[in-house]
Amino acid sequence: MDNSRILGLPVKDVYDREIGTLVGYEIDPRGMPSKFFIMTPNGGFIKVEGEAVEAGKDYVLLKNFWKIKAESLIRGVEITRRRLEALENLRQEHQIPTNIYDELKGTYLKDMNELSNKVVELSSELSKIQEELKNRLDTLMRVRSINKVQLSTGEVDEISYKAAETMLETSLDITLLEIKETESIMARLKNLRQKMSPEVVTQQRVSNFIELLRAINSSNKQRDADSPLVVRLQNVMQNQQ
Repeated sequence: MDNSRILGLPVKDVYDREIGTLVGYEIDPRGMPSKFFIMTPNGGFIKVEGEAVEAGKDYVLLKNFWKIKAESLIRGVEITRRRLEALENLRQEHQIPTNIYDELKGTYLKDMNELSNKVVELSSELSKIQEELKNRLDTLMRVRSINKVQLSTGEVDEISYKAAETMLETSLDITLLEIKETESIMARLKNLRQKMSPEVVTQQRVSNFIELLRAINSSNKQRDADSPLVVRLQNVMQNQQ
């Protein structure tokens, strides 16, 4: 994409609505656009991720960046989950040193925790957007109802009513599509959270259990090895409290 060529082009969303004009962009160290700046008709600015913009012939397409964010998080979670699984398998097969195993596991669990926080943040943002969309839908339905009443009473002529109705109907259809899209994304994020939580908890439990076994093994060297396992386990847990 020739970034210089798209400056000044109008920006439309996936529903063919005009958002504004593309007036600037940021370049990352790789020479790729990382951010785009869009000026809205009222003089405001919208900053979007580089991957959310696609150049067309006469305009710039602003893709659904909420969906892009969700798909990016889903990919990140899946990759991290597979890494944790592979790491555990390598550990069980004694193909990886303990110190490196501990280091990588800590890194992957940290990555998973950060991804989990991002999923929560995105879900919260989408909840607000969904609420705004539902309020917009309610307003559209209210205005249509008022117009119908005023048409019936003769306060509005039929030509004006039809012109307004065409605009309202188009906006209503788009709003319903947006609500459906956000609901779909939120459902995917909810499913993702359900998959993530057991993963992180399980990995943490495994880590804690391994540490406990190591502590028991260490205690064997300091205490009578003939002591019952329950007694040694109780001693170790008391020392860790």
